[in-house]
Amino acid sequence: MKRVAILQARLDSSRFPGKVLADLKGRPALAHIIDRLKSASELDEVCVAIPAEHKEDRLAEFLTGMDVTLVRGHASDVLARYIQAAYETKADIIVRATGDNPLVSPEVIDQQVGILQAESDLDYVITEGMSTGITTETFTLKTLEKLDFLAKHPDHREHVTLYLRRNPGPFVMRRLDPPEHLANPNYRLTLDTVEDHQVLSAIYDRLFDGKTIIDLKDVFRLLEEDSDLALAARQQISLAAG
Repeated sequence: MKRVAILQARLDSSRFPGKVLADLKGRPALAHIIDRLKSASELDEVCVAIPAEHKEDRLAEFLTGMDVTLVRGHASDVLARYIQAAYETKADIIVRATGDNPLVSPEVIDQQVGILQAESDLDYVITEGMSTGITTETFTLKTLEKLDFLAKHPDHREHVTLYLRRNPGPFVMRRLDPPEHLANPNYRLTLDTVEDHQVLSAIYDRLFDGKTIIDLKDVFRLLEEDSDLALAARQQISLAAG
């Protein structure tokens, strides 16, 4: 079975335009995400699926030479973009990743893919109980095709698995507990606003050595030691909830 991470990304973000190329210690956020996906041992390929619109050409140029498969598809129908990417890469198992999570966990990816491969009746796996921005969701090609058939509302086309999560009946789902050292739901570690970028920049400035990906154990250790940074990360949860 071919296992592919499909990473959806775009420059045209309303809250934080160009966030996927925002600098984190000298490298664009998207480059960090790709490196973290490539660190997952249970993946065969990383595909970046971006809109085909001309305003995304700069992003396509950036991805040239990044050793990823580039697919360009529908801008707002992200589900259709995923179907296209899955077919072009001949994926059997798909890990859905997004361009706003520069601390995504390779360990969680391996956990999800391993479970999905071991239990042939499963359609969809997600790991819960962690800080925002760390987890992924993993599903089969058959699940993606079923979603493409069932999901008709524009919201369900834009948010790839929203129909499944609101209508779980037709699917066999598994909600996993995270590894113990990642079972910390207290922080917002995603990149959606300028304030998020400030938090992630502080983390990368302190922990990224320019060579290896940041260990999430070190992230949580830093947040335990730096009360101001921890407060800033927790404040983002409050802002997002409002």
